[in-house]
Amino acid sequence: MKFIILFSILYVHLIANGARLFELYQKGSYHEACTYGYRFFATNQSNESYVSLVGFSCLKADQIDKLSPAMSALSQSAEARANSAYFSLLIMQKKLLMQALYDNKPITNLQFPKSAHILSKVFNLYIKNPQNGATIKEYQDPINARQSYTLYTTESKGRKSIAIDEYYDKILTFHHVF
Repeated sequence: MKFIILFSILYVHLIANGARLFELYQKGSYHEACTYGYRFFATNQSNESYVSLVGFSCLKADQIDKLSPAMSALSQSAEARANSAYFSLLIMQKKLLMQALYDNKPITNLQFPKSAHILSKVFNLYIKNPQNGATIKEYQDPINARQSYTLYTTESKGRKSIAIDEYYDKILTFHHVF
């Protein structure tokens, strides 16, 4: 009997965690959802819907470095493996861009799948035109002439990072630090 009560309490707690995470994500509170999701990650890591939602929350909060645990936990279903591969792609593109920008390593001959994520878009623009020697790399969106991006190195919380600024009609619309 005690086991059934304990299991019921744990089940309600898990459902509540997932509902709160979903609510934060739906409100657009991605940073908070990412933080909240990892607070209960250990008890929910076998729930691939929960783990995927944590991963996408962190992704939308520009916290790409937090994708590794989610990526590792996603393996049981086809959808989960696709999410894991997507997270892996973005982590790899970030790491390669950092190596190119900080260590002057050429990455122009690499080919990766394309995605709609801003990091992936700028990665592909960089591959085509690395603009060697320029501290701030400027790119025009090939599909929308009013959209442009800048790519540059920065420090965030004492750590080397890369930043991407998005512009629409030369007006800054988003600032991302990865």
